Amino acid sequence: MTNALALWRQRFAPERILWIAGLGVAISMLGDLTLYVVLPTHVEDAGITLANVGLMLSANRLIRLVINSPYGVLIERIPRRRMAIPSLFIGALSSLFYTVPGFWSLLIGRLLWGAAWAGIWLSASTIALDISTDANRGRFVSRLQMWFFIGMGLSSLVGGALTDWIGYRATFQVCALVTLIMAVGWWLALPETRTHRAEHVTSRTAPEQATPDSPGTNTPPVNVLRLLITAIVLLGLNWLIFIGILGAVLPLLLEERIGETVTLAALVIPLATFTGALVAANQVVSLLSSLGAGWLSDRNRQRWRLMLGALVLAIGTMILTAVGNGIMIVTATMFGAVATSILQTQVMTLVGDYTRADRRGRMLGILNTVGDLGSAGGPLLAYALLPLIELSGIFWLATVILFLALPVTIWAVRQEQHICREEII
Repeated sequence: MTNALALWRQRFAPERILWIAGLGVAISMLGDLTLYVVLPTHVEDAGITLANVGLMLSANRLIRLVINSPYGVLIERIPRRRMAIPSLFIGALSSLFYTVPGFWSLLIGRLLWGAAWAGIWLSASTIALDISTDANRGRFVSRLQMWFFIGMGLSSLVGGALTDWIGYRATFQVCALVTLIMAVGWWLALPETRTHRAEHVTSRTAPEQATPDSPGTNTPPVNVLRLLITAIVLLGLNWLIFIGILGAVLPLLLEERIGETVTLAALVIPLATFTGALVAANQVVSLLSSLGAGWLSDRNRQRWRLMLGALVLAIGTMILTAVGNGIMIVTATMFGAVATSILQTQVMTLVGDYTRADRRGRMLGILNTVGDLGSAGGPLLAYALLPLIELSGIFWLATVILFLALPVTIWAVRQEQHICREEII
């Protein structure tokens, strides 16, 4: 029966494989995103103080700084299922620890979730690259990112609403149960893709645009490694500012600029529910932006031009957030959702473009490590600065950081047209 089940799932088309992997990614985020939405305003239920919030929202990423790279090397050598499925079961267990009030139980839960997400996201990303080709890599990566944004949006919305409805502890019990069901679903239906690659491991996957040093040209060779490092650093800044800082202080920002409740058409909405709804709406924006960016980048092969546009939009987002109130804050977060989705989609696609298939695991591990470094440092930095400067000052600082990244991004745009197949690493 086990062999028959394995043969059945191995016959799945690439689109179906991506659907199953993406659904698991989305469901896995339920407990984590719920905690982001409700923890800053439910510290008593969690059994911690407000000063501990930054640590708790960063702890899962701090452990991933250590394990991302080893996981990346490991995923190149083992079946994807061996990492993906146990990680999802651990993710369910982590939500149960959130139900036990106290500093140490919450910290253990966050560390467990960090280990779980490292395996879930790395294996899902590798699966997406395994089953993609040169012609559809941007779209396949964008579809996986689509599920990521669906998970962020629905988890935030459902988690915030459930907390207002059934309470803090019961909400995380529900999160654990739903994640456990999904883990069983992956065990039954997720195919193994290590031998399902759309390209042989020695294939060259970077777009062939121009050949450096060809007769009649003076074009210097392009250092693809520098371009890849630049892309990874941009992702780290993206996670530092949008996932780390803005994500961690969003409940406090809305409380300061809007109030403890929001009135829409005579309907009074509690802050946790409104925060979850706003995050959910932003994920819809991110989802659509990601799909559009994936389609466009496959069509015109100008991935860096898209990233430059996203960076300019991100700078505008931080300025609006620093000075805005009410509807301006809501609008700014939506602009930020567009920027961050484009950056995330294009950077992962560039890993596939610039890296050989047998080295993608370690590069994804490095990519996740840099991203986690940014997103882990974001809450710590934000809550450390809050006693010293106002929220607006934090966002002005973020604006300056993003502005400093503009020159190197413009350089990368100019280099993109000169990349050829022989230059991938």
